[in-house]
Amino acid sequence: MKGTELRRAAICTAGALGLSILFFAPRLWLMQTYLPGTFGWDRAHSFLLQCESPFRRDVEVSVLWRQLPPLVCNLLGLRGWAAFTVPWAGAIFATFYVAHLASRRLSDPRFVLGTTILFATTAAVLVPVGWLGMNDGWIWIGLLGVAFAESQWAVIAACLFCPWVDERFIIGLPLALAVRFSDAPERFHWRTFAPLLGLLPYTVLRLTISHYDSTGDRSLDFLKGAFRAVALTAPWAPIAWWMGLRVAWLPIYNAVRSRPWLLGGGALTTLLVCLFVATDMSRSTAILSPLLLLGVFQFAASRPDLAPRTLLTVGIANLLIPAAHVTFTKFDRIDNLAIELYRVLHR
Repeated sequence: MKGTELRRAAICTAGALGLSILFFAPRLWLMQTYLPGTFGWDRAHSFLLQCESPFRRDVEVSVLWRQLPPLVCNLLGLRGWAAFTVPWAGAIFATFYVAHLASRRLSDPRFVLGTTILFATTAAVLVPVGWLGMNDGWIWIGLLGVAFAESQWAVIAACLFCPWVDERFIIGLPLALAVRFSDAPERFHWRTFAPLLGLLPYTVLRLTISHYDSTGDRSLDFLKGAFRAVALTAPWAPIAWWMGLRVAWLPIYNAVRSRPWLLGGGALTTLLVCLFVATDMSRSTAILSPLLLLGVFQFAASRPDLAPRTLLTVGIANLLIPAAHVTFTKFDRIDNLAIELYRVLHR
């Protein structure tokens, strides 16, 4: 990466994340005290327990196999609040990677900043910044790498490590490969699938260990519960999917138009799988991030004269449209930094 491009990506990342936090702030009052059992601390509690002992089995079944971030924290001696730097670093690096990819397609600073703001105002960033202990950013880096990285080694690394961060990587992998094919068909051949061998260690170890202990039964019970919950969560899916992306649906629509069956069918299938295995529906929309960037890049390629101004406008629009986390049947509005500071000062 050239120095100019690096500086541009870094500045756009800082600006986009600053604006995102200004308009969609984390719950600062909730961060003041360790409150297990509350909305923002449920996953954080399990994450902190895993940081102390990465291979413990007495945590939520949904995080049992998400052992790589806690293992890193454990090896680095990160405990308590220090451990949360790993999830936040994931969100920062994912945003920086988006800025880098955008800069590679069209160097106009308005285009790079607009694209980065658009990404930073979706659930891809709002969740790991607003919910403690969520390592989603590392997953989106992996899926974006599968979709757009020029190096096969980057794709191999994503397949090797990302399943140990979150199973959503495996759910989103087929769509990411479809995006890679749509973005550069001439580079898509049988060797494209060779990096998928990196999934084997995760698959073999998980199946083997689950066979010999109770985690397999616990995971099955978790999936059964998620399936039963669909009757309650499905009516909330449209508003959840909207809140996760909002204006970012426009470039997704632009991408789907080019290959309706492959990309449209892939996106819908991916969201439906997420609906049946997880109740945090607005969070799951971030799995479409590769498709979001594909739509942006296709627009930039077809209309480089309009793309800078348009993307900056779209990014700002996503800042101004209200956002919320929708989990199960809970609608949790995301407020701006002024409101969150007021809550902290008047508690």
